[in-house]
Amino acid sequence: MARFDLSKYATVAERLVTLGEVFPDYRLETMDYSTEADRAKGVWRVKATLYLNREDMIDGVAKATGHAFEVDSSSGQSPQATSALEVCETSSVGRCLALAGFSVNKDNPTSLASREEMEKVARGAQHATPVSVPDEFLVRVDASVSIEELESLWKESVEKGFSDNVKKVIADKKVVLS
Repeated sequence: MARFDLSKYATVAERLVTLGEVFPDYRLETMDYSTEADRAKGVWRVKATLYLNREDMIDGVAKATGHAFEVDSSSGQSPQATSALEVCETSSVGRCLALAGFSVNKDNPTSLASREEMEKVARGAQHATPVSVPDEFLVRVDASVSIEELESLWKESVEKGFSDNVKKVIADKKVVLS
């Protein structure tokens, strides 16, 4: 059970209203910078950039940026199950607005966390679905004859998302080759 009161945290929508009241000509730009490998694992990464007016955007003078990371939920009961990218974008906007000074949290005006972020905390940490290690990969590790081959295989395992599952196997093989 969470030990905080969600009603004390401003939503991203509330932050946007406050921003619009102070800077009605603001510009907010978001960018999905998830890689193909991220998407294959259901991972999303978004950057939001805030410009206080049109001229600042043209000149590239950002007031703040915010980044967010989200994992598709395996549960059909949460927004992440069908809208993880949108949830990630909202989180990045909330973080960006907080860093620009628009947190409007009820009890703690210096807090960066939005209600959406605290809801994520309340749901508990989410983890990407583990990617199984292809049998042929383990055969290649076993057949390795040099540290360079192992380093190459390690990089491949990181890129394909199963490095946690082969860390010990590669480390043990490295000891044998050393």
